[in-house]
Amino acid sequence: MNYEEQKAKYHLKIIVCGAGAVGKTSIVRRYVEDKFEFNYLLTVGLDPSNRRIEVDGIQVNLVIFDVAGQKRFQTLRDVFFRKANGALLVFDLTRPETLDELYEWKIQIDNRLGKDRIPAILVGNKSDLEDIQIDYGLLEDKVIPDFKPVIYLETSAYQDKNIRDTFLILTEAILRRQGILTE
Repeated sequence: MNYEEQKAKYHLKIIVCGAGAVGKTSIVRRYVEDKFEFNYLLTVGLDPSNRRIEVDGIQVNLVIFDVAGQKRFQTLRDVFFRKANGALLVFDLTRPETLDELYEWKIQIDNRLGKDRIPAILVGNKSDLEDIQIDYGLLEDKVIPDFKPVIYLETSAYQDKNIRDTFLILTEAILRRQGILTE
């Protein structure tokens, strides 16, 4: 039986959260379809995608929910967050205000799922751009301790930088938290 014929033993729900236009859809599209598009498309509600991967010989189906960042979709988030196993908390390295908005997302996730109940990765996206405006001292001293992420990674969906690693690290953290993988 080849890899394609094997059935995934585990199904994990991952939510990709952050303000509008931070690159959530681009990250997911790069990971699932290995594509990048320059045209910005507003996500309406949510856009689920699937990708099957193997982690330490274990077949895992990732169900990835690209959650709309605009405030007008906030009331729908209860449905999107329900039974989530992990989260990517994405901000735009060129727009510091999108990092500030992540605090709202973290509060919503903690309120709906329980404080720090699911593993999360803090993702600074658009690392390929020259006009990065993030204060790394603030990030290290305040933001990372506040979010308690599994890890902080900088990504570029355009350059395909750290995209696969981001999902792999999160998947491994989820499987460890569930006792499926050991250290």
